[in-house]
Amino acid sequence: MRKAKIESRGGYRRPAHRVFFILIKAVAFLYTRLVLGYRCRDKYRQKDGESVLVLCNHQTDLDILCILPCFSRPVYPVAADSIFAGKGRSRLLSYFGVIPKKKAASDLRCVVRMYDYLRNGSSVLLFPEGNRYYAEFQYYVTESLPKFIKNTGSTLVLFNLHGGNGKDPRFKHKRRRGRFTGCIKEVIPPDVYSAMPDDELLGHIMDGIRVFDSDSGEKYKSRRRAEYLERMLFVCPVCGKFETLYSKGSHIYCSECGMKAEYTEDLHLKSGDGQFPFTRLCEWWDFQKAAVRDMEPKDGAVFSDKGVKLTSSTPFEKRTVLAKGDMSIDGKALTVGGIAFPLEGITSASVVSGRNLTFVCDKKDYTVRGGPRFDPVKYMFALNRLDSAMHKNKSDRYFDLEV
Repeated sequence: MRKAKIESRGGYRRPAHRVFFILIKAVAFLYTRLVLGYRCRDKYRQKDGESVLVLCNHQTDLDILCILPCFSRPVYPVAADSIFAGKGRSRLLSYFGVIPKKKAASDLRCVVRMYDYLRNGSSVLLFPEGNRYYAEFQYYVTESLPKFIKNTGSTLVLFNLHGGNGKDPRFKHKRRRGRFTGCIKEVIPPDVYSAMPDDELLGHIMDGIRVFDSDSGEKYKSRRRAEYLERMLFVCPVCGKFETLYSKGSHIYCSECGMKAEYTEDLHLKSGDGQFPFTRLCEWWDFQKAAVRDMEPKDGAVFSDKGVKLTSSTPFEKRTVLAKGDMSIDGKALTVGGIAFPLEGITSASVVSGRNLTFVCDKKDYTVRGGPRFDPVKYMFALNRLDSAMHKNKSDRYFDLEV
């Protein structure tokens, strides 16, 4: 693997990054402050020759911009390789040192590149959960993370974002008004974490980046708080029917049984229906996983949608629209716009932003983009329930129905 040019001091991957990082920090600071209302007073000044590994919880699509201004020198982010689709974009991201990683799959090349950056004096930003929150609880964090950290010998910085789930939830239609902040939770020198057993260090990291905004007492105001919740919820907890939920304003409803629940300003659920059992989204999320895990096999489509677009999304290659039309998944294939992808060929899949489903079939990358209320989550659960290659190989842990 060809290494980028590295200065002997300062941690810049390229000499030009010294100037570009100053500009990017200024733009990121102004944008996140003015558009998101984001605030962070903490600053970390890297010493000459010091590499820093920053681990952070992942709440919004703009988290990278929130974190970069807090450091005196570049912190190169690890990002999903799906954003590298397109030759122009991939060249630009590569030039600025962004590290691509395959979502929902182990990626040795990404690990080697991070190790190369850190051992040569550069700093890296990693979201160890691998994806941003849906229901404000943690994604799976690989057990090999402590070994990797110890091998780098870098300073470990645990960073917390607070309020992103309320301000800019993943299912959102529009952002809410409310508090969104960041802080450096803890700085751990190499000599401290190297003396910790791996399981203790992993637990310490998970505790350090764990954030539950619904416990904060903060309020996030919007007249459309619940709108587009059906991008992540698809099972009614009262009647148990699939694909019957719809949202409007501050409430979510079931078209089958008439269930009605409010998503409140303090990020809780409230309903006058005595049969409605949940107070937080993470409880509803766990219920859905169990419902898909326990569903009876049937002939025909398990889930379906209309009006989606299928594109090729192989990193570093040009995007191409392959089909438009209906989408469905059954026990044999995922079918999009008349193109069938056998489940035994689908080795990994992931959700990007609110309504994009990416998947790899026969070593080729694809993206499905649906309409405003398209729910890619149900397809992720289905791929972990049916006889797909990713299910057999247990390559996905967050959407794994057994976890």
